[in-house]
Amino acid sequence: MKKQQPFLKRKSTLVTTAAVLLVLTSALLFLKFREKPVEVTVEKVFRKEVVHVVTATGKIEPEVVVNIAPDVSGEIIELPVHDGQSVRKGDLLFKIQPDIYISQVQQSLAQLNASRAQNLEAKSRMLKAEDDFRKASLLYREKLISQSDYLASKTNADAARATHDASRHNIGQQKSLLDQNQDKLNKTVLRAPIDGSVIVLNNKLGERVVGVGMFSGTDVMRIANLDSMQVLVEVNENDIVNVRAGNQVSVKVDAYGDRVFRGIVREISNSAISKAAGTQEEVTNFSVKIRIFNHERLLKPGMSATADIESRRVPNALVVPIQSVTMRNPAARPEKTKGEKPGVTFVTVNREENRQGVFVTEEGRARFRPVMTGTTDNTHIIVTSGLKEGELVVSGSYSAITTGLKDGSRITIRK
Repeated sequence: MKKQQPFLKRKSTLVTTAAVLLVLTSALLFLKFREKPVEVTVEKVFRKEVVHVVTATGKIEPEVVVNIAPDVSGEIIELPVHDGQSVRKGDLLFKIQPDIYISQVQQSLAQLNASRAQNLEAKSRMLKAEDDFRKASLLYREKLISQSDYLASKTNADAARATHDASRHNIGQQKSLLDQNQDKLNKTVLRAPIDGSVIVLNNKLGERVVGVGMFSGTDVMRIANLDSMQVLVEVNENDIVNVRAGNQVSVKVDAYGDRVFRGIVREISNSAISKAAGTQEEVTNFSVKIRIFNHERLLKPGMSATADIESRRVPNALVVPIQSVTMRNPAARPEKTKGEKPGVTFVTVNREENRQGVFVTEEGRARFRPVMTGTTDNTHIIVTSGLKEGELVVSGSYSAITTGLKDGSRITIRK
């Protein structure tokens, strides 16, 4: 008996050790293969006003810009303005050497006077010819002159009247030429057509400029009204359908940091602007002009700006974070259906296509909930059906929402 006791103790110890090892191994395997919870962040479904914003970039420019180009060619002999100077309508901008145009006016005036003198001479000849024809008519009725003399007198009278008419038309032609040359002379002096500021000055005193004719002339300067400024942006074709004339706009100018200028959509182009046409990088945009109100003449043409166009407002909308909405293709699941014969069962696989939805937290698990959505702002998207106010939806992380979570996944909430 004494020899069996150590043997039984050793046997009991081995069994206990084996049992402990078995329990530990089972526990380790359970811990290893059990589902690990996914760490997520959550937010409540709530209501707020959603403002859909279309963002576009562009350049600041004046609403009214006038290119000043002369109608006549010549040398600039006066240039009293400088770049950036403010001018009033009617102020002298520059003057072109007028000598050649003065000569043309004097020449035209002399030709007009000569035409008038010729007209007087033609008129006197016409009166004499008509008087001779009247006398010849009296003598011809009395048969005191021959028919040939009568016809000759009549022809002279007709010719004198035609010459007089031609002289009158010549006067009109010479007067028109004088007016044309006088107009050229007047156009050697250029004055400001509007109130504004000189934003571009391309020429200097003494330089020669080319007048506008059958080809483009010299753009000497540009005048703009800096009291009326706008930003010209290009909006993508996918967003232009949401933009309307009169939409409110917030404009940020790079030079002024976070300062916001208020504006309104003034004009939308009907023609598209295509870039990289015929390639995979082809982009189609539309030009939009936005009037800026509270600029206080701080803006200068050419400044870079970003415009946030408020295309739509939805008050008291039920929203969730934009990143919470994802797409899922639920796993195929078998469904049992009874066959025509008793005791026969068919197993079919029901497959669903991708559906839009969010993950809702329920008792430590994420449940995929299909939803219908509406418009968005910069952070949230409207949910029109599928959720109730106050429910908790998964808002992060991005990898968890897009790929990590499945319907029924265990989760831990990170605060």
